[in-house]
Amino acid sequence: MYTTTDSNGDLKNASAGQLSQSAHFALQLPYTVLGLGRSANFLDHLFVGIPRQPGETDLRKKEWTAIIPNSQLIVIPFPHNQPRSWSAKLYLTPSNSVLLTAIALIGVCVFILVIIGILHWQEKKADDREKRQEAHRFHFDAM
Repeated sequence: MYTTTDSNGDLKNASAGQLSQSAHFALQLPYTVLGLGRSANFLDHLFVGIPRQPGETDLRKKEWTAIIPNSQLIVIPFPHNQPRSWSAKLYLTPSNSVLLTAIALIGVCVFILVIIGILHWQEKKADDREKRQEAHRFHFDAM
C-alpha cells in the first residue's frame, strides 16, 4: 500500500495483493507492480507486509518513506519474522531528463568559470597597471 499527493493536492492511496489465487490455473508472477499514474511526486509512505503464521500476534510489516517516482523498488522481506531487517533496493531508470539536467549543470558551471576568469583577468590587469604607476613615481624619501 502506498500514499502520495496527486497534482491537485489530494491524498491518493492504493494497494495491491500478491499471489491472490487459491487454486487451479497457472501460477501468478512472484511480484506486484503498482503504478502511480501521471504523478511526479514522491511516495509519502510505502507499506509492505506479509501474512503471519497461525497463532502469531506480531505484525510483519515495514514502512519506507520518500520513494522516488519513475523507479523500481525491490523489497526483500527476509528474515520473515524481523521486519526491521527487511531491505529495499531502488533502481532508477535513466531518461532524457537526467541527461538534460547534467548538460544544464555543466553549462552553468562553465558560465560561472568564464565569469571568474574574466574577473580574475581584469583584476590582474589592474594590478599590473598599478605596479607600473608605482614604479614611475618619484620617492622623496630616497633623497
